[in-house]
Amino acid sequence: MSTAPPSSPSPAVPVDRAVEAGRGALFIGAAKVFFMLSGFVQQVFLARLITVAAYGAFGAVNSTISIVNNTVVQFTVQGVSKFTAEDDRHAEAVKRSGLAIMAVVGVVLCAAFFLGAPLFAAFENAPGYVPYYRIAAFIPMLYSVYAVFVGSVNGQRQFRKQAGFDMTFSTAKTILLLGLAAVAGVKGAFAGFALAAVFIVIVAARVVGLPRGDRDVTFPIKRFVTFLGTIFGYNLFLNAELLYDQPLLHHFAGLVDAEQGKIIAGHYAALRTLALLPYQALLVVTFVIFPLISRATFAEDREATRAYVAQTLRYALLLATAMGVALGARPAALIAILFPPAYAEGAAALPILVVGECCLALLSVSCAILNAAGRATASLVLMALTVAIGIGTAFALVPGSALGPDMLRAAAIAASTGMVAGFVGAVVYVKATLGGSAPLPSVVRIAVAAGIAVAVGHFIPVHGKVLGLAVTILVVVIYAGALVALGEFGPADRAKFRRVLRRGH
Repeated sequence: MSTAPPSSPSPAVPVDRAVEAGRGALFIGAAKVFFMLSGFVQQVFLARLITVAAYGAFGAVNSTISIVNNTVVQFTVQGVSKFTAEDDRHAEAVKRSGLAIMAVVGVVLCAAFFLGAPLFAAFENAPGYVPYYRIAAFIPMLYSVYAVFVGSVNGQRQFRKQAGFDMTFSTAKTILLLGLAAVAGVKGAFAGFALAAVFIVIVAARVVGLPRGDRDVTFPIKRFVTFLGTIFGYNLFLNAELLYDQPLLHHFAGLVDAEQGKIIAGHYAALRTLALLPYQALLVVTFVIFPLISRATFAEDREATRAYVAQTLRYALLLATAMGVALGARPAALIAILFPPAYAEGAAALPILVVGECCLALLSVSCAILNAAGRATASLVLMALTVAIGIGTAFALVPGSALGPDMLRAAAIAASTGMVAGFVGAVVYVKATLGGSAPLPSVVRIAVAAGIAVAVGHFIPVHGKVLGLAVTILVVVIYAGALVALGEFGPADRAKFRRVLRRGH
């Protein structure tokens, strides 16, 4: 473990690559902030346009579809990015092979969801969900194609263009989903989502372009399929971990009372909207670090790899903890600000779920590093164990809980147990194989700063939405101030960020 001060710049990371990573973080970071804000708008306004039960229906169906949909996006982007980043001369050939494979995958997934809709609805004890699944079935098909274009620009380090896609799609989805939901409820929401996917596929095809160049120059599809097969497994487990808890909770609650199952799923959907923010924020880290780690390991540059890993995990821990502090300090106040009063029932479960989701965010960064370093099998095993532990704990805790806050709390505990276990395993494995890890002194200082912020926020009385928002902001300021006071975020860190900001203009 490195004994250098955590704020000291590492000489092992080439300056041009560090600047490249910083500029990428700026562009994609801005897009992810926009994505999170638009996602909040979607969820907050959707909760006001439809009933709690309908909100639960949308959340349960969307979670099930998204396990596959997000898997397709992530493994395709990572696969196309990896092979493009290794040698830019293969960019068009990789894009051509990617489109050929993913067009077929997309059609198969669409058919599976469309024809299997009655089975998915039966699991949720809600036959009325069949039309929702059939409308949403077209989304993975469209994303299968779109993800190839995103992976191509990511592999070529065209982060500005990738950020533009994210922001354009977020805007289109917000407008169409909410607009059609106001007219046709849950069916309209899924129709708007699907139309936004159609729109972004057309935009990406025009901006990035269909494969050009000599068609005789090809990229081996066998190599592509072999890598994607392993990455697919990892991302399937990752998205199952992200999303299985709500459909499973809906299933357990629906066995007791079908209508109450929908309402409890709605309450849990509100919790997940907040708790997933750390994971969404850290997606920017995985997108930026993936092509850089790929190049370093492809060139067998162990020192550069170690430095990337250590710096990435330290900054990821800083960011995840900041978001965890903001979300967990005063949960009731946050839910009251963003959702109607009926959703307050789940407030006590939010801090539990936030701890787990912060660990999942850090686990996903660790696994992205392993995938980029060619250790995708290890990522798959770690994520599979995370899912298994979480689901096993859910079967042990949730069915015996009373409907209401107790069941919400049990579901949050079960999900978080798996996430914490997976993250601890990933830290140990990354350190053992790649040699990089967040320095222990940094971990201690970050934990102390978070503890101070949460303690202060917990003891300040809160009455009303305005004061609740003020206290939430205050705990983040206290956390940041404690980091500076403890020397964790020092002059070298601040200088680095100033350089990145200047280069980004």
